[in-house]
Amino acid sequence: MRVLVAPDKFAGTLSAPQAAQAIIEGWGRTAPADVLTSIPLADGGPGFVDALHAALGGQLRAVTVPGPAGAAVPVALLHADGTAYVESAQACGLHLLDPLDPWNATTAGVGVAVAAAIDAGAHTVVVGLGGSGTNDGGAGLLGALG
Repeated sequence: MRVLVAPDKFAGTLSAPQAAQAIIEGWGRTAPADVLTSIPLADGGPGFVDALHAALGGQLRAVTVPGPAGAAVPVALLHADGTAYVESAQACGLHLLDPLDPWNATTAGVGVAVAAAIDAGAHTVVVGLGGSGTNDGGAGLLGALG
């Protein structure tokens, strides 16, 4: 039998690539003759870049951007075949706000990450949206881009 294993993350426990690997290992123990293909998925929120990196390969580049409350946070950009992938949750995710204050949080860090991707040579930039702790409608992102 041919089987496609295509999970999303299991929030708080496994990333999509880790979940796919665990499923493949478990399945392989019970049905070793089956042919398994793994394609981790993401919904655009946390784990977006990890899932795409597992599927596409490419190069991860670390940049530091302002988080939703202004403090510096690390963001991993994925560059693959002229396209850069940015995970907004890394720059302005809910997990970065303590206390939760989405009314004063900004997406500016996402704009800084997009600018860094373009500066690194990306011709196309794809931004995964999800898990954001902001309500600025992308105004901070646009402001950071000028």
